[in-house]
Amino acid sequence: MPQARDEVANGRADGPSGVGVAVAVILVAFFATFPFALISVLYLFVTIYAIVRALGPEAGANPVPIVVGFVLITSAFVVLIGVTIHFVGRAITPKRSRSAD
Repeated sequence: MPQARDEVANGRADGPSGVGVAVAVILVAFFATFPFALISVLYLFVTIYAIVRALGPEAGANPVPIVVGFVLITSAFVVLIGVTIHFVGRAITPKRSRSAD
């Protein structure tokens, strides 16, 4: 009986490989476009900061909000990647069936 259970647990190679290829393509596309998305969001932040700063009563740049903005944006992207990986991992993980043991 233990041998049959091991065969079921390790028998994932017999299934279709289309899901694995699809996940690989999605990951490659995501990581290829991620730097572009990050730079675009950072550029948008700096542009909005410059417009607000130019319209405000005080002229001149303050580096603290720019650094804090960069840290918050990159942290948000890291959290977004983690949440996405969590939900995708939950979706593709097969549910365990209860055994009569």
